[in-house]
Amino acid sequence: MIRRLLGIVAVTSALAACAAPGSTSTAPPTAANTMSRPTSGSTSAPTTRASTPPSAAPQPSGVAVGPVWPIEPRTIAASPSRGGLPVLKAIKAGRHGSYERVVLEFTASYGEVKVRYVPVVHQDPSDKVVPLRGSSFLEVVVQGAVATWEATPITPYTGPSTVKTGFPTVKQVSISGDFEAVLSFGVGLGRTAGFRVARLRSPDRLVLDVAERPPWRMWPDDSLSMARVEQTAFDQGHAPWRGSAELVATAYARAVYGWSDPVVTRAAGIDTYRLAHARSSDHVTVRAVRMFATSRNTIFEIGDTR
Repeated sequence: MIRRLLGIVAVTSALAACAAPGSTSTAPPTAANTMSRPTSGSTSAPTTRASTPPSAAPQPSGVAVGPVWPIEPRTIAASPSRGGLPVLKAIKAGRHGSYERVVLEFTASYGEVKVRYVPVVHQDPSDKVVPLRGSSFLEVVVQGAVATWEATPITPYTGPSTVKTGFPTVKQVSISGDFEAVLSFGVGLGRTAGFRVARLRSPDRLVLDVAERPPWRMWPDDSLSMARVEQTAFDQGHAPWRGSAELVATAYARAVYGWSDPVVTRAAGIDTYRLAHARSSDHVTVRAVRMFATSRNTIFEIGDTR
């Protein structure tokens, strides 16, 4: 589910003047409840985001402002089949100002698509780890599509199986699976970044846009103004889990990786934690940081993932 609508984030000084969204959450978020937040007096299930983005403050001249997109798993519904079996035609990558774009072009309309962050990308069906540049990884799974799967009588894809870039965020795109009409890709990133996914027509394409590094890049708050609202609510007794680095790291594992029961252990370093799935050896290390250093009783944010 998408955490919140697209927004524009300003530099930190400008963000302080943003209009703050109302209401707060009262319990750690999960991957299943990341759409909107109840009002401060509500007793309903809490979530991680306000349902509307903060207002964009005027921007200082000469400052590049990047988009703020969700980092939770995304799904695109299947489209009616047309034009025969969709075969991968091209893998392209490019930079578009404040974001970087990956384009997967097909010969026909493809099926359902799922995109999510994973600690490592595995090959399908061998389950071997796919070596990718970067420190954070997206898995893209396209149903009802093929590249060179030999069991299918097609004109196969003849392009490269991996594309390496020199971009700041998107480092590499590789085919990670081509089995039984399920086509998978791994995208290596230089950091955990917000992204959006879209289906385009004529020709049929899957577009993945990844935000370049914006002035604000922590989780779960998208802006300094939002973090201040959360701190005020926390001071009033709301969302007590925000005062625990371990609970914030646990919420991150649930919301970003979709792990319902993550294993969270302290790692080397201050407020650094190792997040793992209960039934997998895959893991990721995150660092929780105190948002406002002037206060000892401050909320935590996830400020680094590796």
